Amino acid sequence: MPPPADDAAVDPAEHVARPLPGRKREARANDTAVLTAAREVFAAQGHGASMADVARHAGVGVGSVYRRYPTKEALVEALRVHGVREAARLAAEVADEVEEARPAGTDGAVGTFLARQITSATGPILRPTGATGPLPADLAAVTDELHAGLERLVAHDRAAGLLPTGFTTADVMQLLLHLRPSLPFPRAEADALHLRYLGLVLAGLRARAGDGAALGDGPRWDEWVGAWHD
Repeated sequence: MPPPADDAAVDPAEHVARPLPGRKREARANDTAVLTAAREVFAAQGHGASMADVARHAGVGVGSVYRRYPTKEALVEALRVHGVREAARLAAEVADEVEEARPAGTDGAVGTFLARQITSATGPILRPTGATGPLPADLAAVTDELHAGLERLVAHDRAAGLLPTGFTTADVMQLLLHLRPSLPFPRAEADALHLRYLGLVLAGLRARAGDGAALGDGPRWDEWVGAWHD
């Protein structure tokens, strides 16, 4: 028998409008713990990490993990959806700010998005492991939301002379992957290193834009998405 709707997997970033009864509140908290732990375990150990590793890191029994996510692939897909949704919300938030004439500073909209993603996201967006077929509907929907938000950020920074011609929304995501690898340091120390290198990248992009030098053809968004599911 399928679990009740309230027991379905939840997005840790979502809030409920009214308090949940005790058992449902506990189930939601456990699911949040599992997703957070899984993100950290898979980011550190790769796809070879086991469900038992995730359960141990979350402080729950492995049976609790399997009741909510019957396979490791289902858990990884849930993490991927959450990570993309989190990034989409952040991109829209930054785009709203700059479009309302709240200055983004010398880092621009893209730089602000990347800095906040580094310091505030619950973890890196997990890369797929050779999955095939079309994107699942929920992942496709949040991917479209992310693309729309990034288009707004890139358009703003191009108009402000902060990004050179040829810089694409897929470049933003590739930068995020390169700027936020899993490091064997405490979070604050790792974030400081990521932000250091982000600053160097942004300075180079501003200089390139100021010189009027266009970039070569960058990656397209469909290529970025195609790297997830062939």
